[in-house]
Amino acid sequence: MILWKFLFVAVQPAFAWADMRHMGQIVCHGFGTDLSMTAYLMAPVVLWMLAEAWVRSERVMARILNGYLWFVAGAVAVTMVVDSVLYPYWQIRLDATPVFYFTTSPGAALASMAWYLEVAALLLTAALCWALHWLLHTVQRKIAVRVNASVKARVTQTVSFLLIGGAMIIPIRGGVTVSTMSPGQAYFSSDMRLNHAAINPMFNFLYSISRVDNLAEAFHYMDDAKAQALMAPLAKPIAPADSAALSLSVKRPDIYLVILESFSSELMPSLGGEPIATRLDSIAATGALFTNFYAESFRTDRALAVILSGYPALPTTSALRYPNKFANMPSLARVLRNAGYGTYYYYGGDANFTNMKAYLVATGFDNIVSDKDFPVSERLSKWGAHDDVLFRRVAEDSRRSPFLAVVQTSSSHEPFEVPYQSAHKDERANAFAYADSCLGAFVDSLRASGTWERSIVVIVPDHWGCYPKGLKDHERRHRIPLVLTGGALRGVPARLDVLGSQSAITPTLLSMMGLDTSSFFRPVSLFDTAATHRAWLAEPEWFTLKTERGQTDGTIADKTVTGAQPDLTKAYIQTIYTDLNKR
Repeated sequence: MILWKFLFVAVQPAFAWADMRHMGQIVCHGFGTDLSMTAYLMAPVVLWMLAEAWVRSERVMARILNGYLWFVAGAVAVTMVVDSVLYPYWQIRLDATPVFYFTTSPGAALASMAWYLEVAALLLTAALCWALHWLLHTVQRKIAVRVNASVKARVTQTVSFLLIGGAMIIPIRGGVTVSTMSPGQAYFSSDMRLNHAAINPMFNFLYSISRVDNLAEAFHYMDDAKAQALMAPLAKPIAPADSAALSLSVKRPDIYLVILESFSSELMPSLGGEPIATRLDSIAATGALFTNFYAESFRTDRALAVILSGYPALPTTSALRYPNKFANMPSLARVLRNAGYGTYYYYGGDANFTNMKAYLVATGFDNIVSDKDFPVSERLSKWGAHDDVLFRRVAEDSRRSPFLAVVQTSSSHEPFEVPYQSAHKDERANAFAYADSCLGAFVDSLRASGTWERSIVVIVPDHWGCYPKGLKDHERRHRIPLVLTGGALRGVPARLDVLGSQSAITPTLLSMMGLDTSSFFRPVSLFDTAATHRAWLAEPEWFTLKTERGQTDGTIADKTVTGAQPDLTKAYIQTIYTDLNKR
């Protein structure tokens, strides 16, 4: 495990050779999690030694031990490879998240990787497993000691290993103090890369698995009554729609909600970015562009509940992990369906991935189009149907007005393989340019149709941006555009700098139509001048609450909160987890 830290820093693109000078600190601060994980793996061996003193069949005991050595070798090999493959994409060490992805749709979980990388990963895993087993088995044979057959010798061995087993509780729990071992104990630097290198990925995985459902206690900073009191200013009713900066010319417009995969402000010249999403830029120029807007999370499954249910992102888990809570979650589709809307969801990929289909059905979508609804000849992407095929299907489908049509794109996702070549040589930039061209063509088709005057189009990325590659600045990475356009929208063009994040989208739309938002979590309309506007940002390592009074940051490892409003931020995240636990 210590050797693996050196290999991890050596092979990961996020590290340079100069980072090797920190290896002493990385090893020392990560030693606790390494020792704890070693003790976990050695505990069954202690039990084997206890049994071996009394079971007189050497062949049976040898097979049991050899089987366990294969298990350990396999577990370590899989962890090493999966952790190494995922880190460049997620910038976090292995946790429980991949289990959720693989169990819901293995194909979609692997869609980010090219096929040859998948083969290479499998071969590397097999080679590592064999090598580790050979090493463990060789060491075991070198140190094997034949036990004396006398009862006295067997009793002595039993007592010895009972004492050893009892002593192993200390490294397993991380000492004899009140606090127990956690990944946070490996943190030592303001450079998160170095903290990541120190963490034992096997320990991090088991730790996250054991705590993923402990919602009520995840961020319990204070008494719930105090938390609710601190949250009171954020729970004021939304002001009437007629006070909005924008308004609707149609009481019940057709709504297109386009969720763009991995887009960010870095792609738009009007927001200080590069000239890549030029069609989105032109659409924003004639519509309403929110310039101070943020994505709340880092993966699509976490973003869906934020956008469609107005439910703030959870840094340590995904709301889609809890199907038993879907029926009790607020929903844009459910409110609109009760108001007479048809509800449609379009996605070119596997709708079962991350419980997506279960969530959509439970929250009010009556018509779901996914990869299985496209012919095989049109499923040419690793994620399913490319964006041009998807948008064409949306434009060609007949729907009874009024309706909500949510369109989730995927072509700008890794591995960024698209049927398009722009002037951009970078594969990421080219993929975003392709998705942008498909969006532009779709909006053009709506303008040319007879439905534009009764339509509103909402365009928002799903999570933090993936361009440029390796962007470390949290705020820039989460800053995204929110664009509203359509013939049913009055007051455009407009450029609005109100502070907001994705959980405000659904309450804002519903308040514009005069529909009830009371079932949503602390709803706020972006047009409500009396509201305390905020932006909530959450990642597996940290969370941030931004308001007009300033920014407050929190860390996941030790749950410390610093900044302008620490008590409000503590109450905010505590209330989110407490609320989800009760639903």
